[in-house]
Amino acid sequence: MTLDAFRKQQIVEVARDLVRAKSLAGREAAAAQVVINAMRALNYDEVRVDALGNVIGLLKPTAPTSITDSILFDSHLDTVEAAGRWTKDPFGGEVGEGKLWGRGAADMKGALAASLCGAAYAKADGRLRSAVLVSASVNEEQIEGLALADVLMEYRPTHVVICESTALRLNIGGRGRAEVFLTVEGVPAHASTPHLGVNALKQAARLILALNAWQPPHDPDLGYGIFEPTEIISSPYPSVSVLPDRCRIRCDRRLLVGETERDVLDPLNETIDRLRAQDETFRARAEIDTETITTYTGAQRTGLKFQPAWKMNPEHDLIRAARTALNDPPIGYYAFCTNAARSAGMLGIPTIGFGPGCEEHAHIADEFCELEQLWGAAQGYYALCSL
Repeated sequence: MTLDAFRKQQIVEVARDLVRAKSLAGREAAAAQVVINAMRALNYDEVRVDALGNVIGLLKPTAPTSITDSILFDSHLDTVEAAGRWTKDPFGGEVGEGKLWGRGAADMKGALAASLCGAAYAKADGRLRSAVLVSASVNEEQIEGLALADVLMEYRPTHVVICESTALRLNIGGRGRAEVFLTVEGVPAHASTPHLGVNALKQAARLILALNAWQPPHDPDLGYGIFEPTEIISSPYPSVSVLPDRCRIRCDRRLLVGETERDVLDPLNETIDRLRAQDETFRARAEIDTETITTYTGAQRTGLKFQPAWKMNPEHDLIRAARTALNDPPIGYYAFCTNAARSAGMLGIPTIGFGPGCEEHAHIADEFCELEQLWGAAQGYYALCSL
């Protein structure tokens, strides 16, 4: 498909409308309405919002077909805060310098607009061989795949395309993610008599430094299973002239294919045991976090913050077909975690990643997506609709 001027502009306008609709996790209602309006304007056969607030559009083949396969294109609606120093209005949907600027332009409202339009154009041009679903899922920035799970279980697609940024590469795998809490216990005392207590903050520092020496596993495609502390909170807080009696350390662990909860926790517990053997006052424990999300509809879901890694065989039928449809793009792998952790990592649904923009442009100030990437993604989704 060659995009004419009208279709190019329509894709840009849908993306601009999405960027202008603020949509932090749990507050995506305005962006969801933009998606609903776009699906209706693009003549989707069915448009609905599920209990969690995911928006799902269905496109049916024009002619009867014996093929029972279905393909789902997924993008998440929510974004992170527009933090940092911006030179552009993060919610202005500004177009300039060949780019769409704003929070979510790259992660991932540009991709959502491209999939909404690309799939609809394929239907309008009579290119659908099977049913096509486009989902705008919620709360991904809190727990990847937890909300999308409802869509996957209800519609049971045979193939999934995650539309996260790949710079138009064909991604066939991605690292997973676990969120770990390390809780370090101390004994309170006055800061003028620290020998009467145990400073949990100092013990936490010992634990962090000890874990810094741990060698993470490695995968030739996915890289290292990174372990990185991201937050420490001492208690009581504020603590004036008092030794903290507890510290909680939040850690980000990037997962490789096949890693389990034990693979995450065992090295941490071994380090804790070693420090306890050296110092009988050392007390700590490690656990994978559980979080309850509340969506903009008021619905709730609770999930373990353990999202497995995934990797497709390059010779899988889906990969072969996608490479042909996309004119043999470079193969890649996601460094970050995506909703594919649920579709491929947990449910085993054949999944690929394909989207506009670069991973490095997610969550930055002055976030942007190049218009050529936006249009290229729409053309790619159009082509994938004929799988």
